[in-house]
Amino acid sequence: MEGTGTPGPERTAVQVEAVPRLDITYAAFCETHEPAWHALALTRIGSRADALLVVEAVKADLARCWSQVLRFEEPAAYAWRLANRHVGDWVAADEPVEVEAVTFAAVIGAFKQVAAGLLQSEADEVRLYAAILELPDRQRDVVILRYLLGLHAKVIAAYLGRPVATVHSNLRHARERLARRLGVRELPDHEGES
Repeated sequence: MEGTGTPGPERTAVQVEAVPRLDITYAAFCETHEPAWHALALTRIGSRADALLVVEAVKADLARCWSQVLRFEEPAAYAWRLANRHVGDWVAADEPVEVEAVTFAAVIGAFKQVAAGLLQSEADEVRLYAAILELPDRQRDVVILRYLLGLHAKVIAAYLGRPVATVHSNLRHARERLARRLGVRELPDHEGES
């Protein structure tokens, strides 16, 4: 009935149906984007267990405000900023980062393709890892998404809420910084900046 303030049966059905749909959307969103959040946390924190805790905190925050997250033009970009904030808070509150050997090996392994033949010693590998962590946030984010996860520029742009041209620029500047840190002329991108 109109004007009574009581929703009719059709309106109640729509409201009840919307809640499970939000849950399904949230679960699918997290399943899709969790690998990127985990790569970010693992690279910066260095511990698999701690990285998992950070990712769970990101997911909990997203769950609390999921209906608002869906109103953003780029929900993935919001989630990435949230993940970055959680990682930053963790790093700021923790002792100096002690990188697990498995994490170090995974990051260096991903970059060996990029730095083909440039990493001659363990010292070079340590220098590269430190250089990645020291990159400005935007460059580090692009490097993690590109080389650890193998994402293409368009996907990275969606994650970060930036134009594709900006992603290409961030990637180029990051490779230049990393090359300088390794003492080489350039750090090629054998996969191209697609």
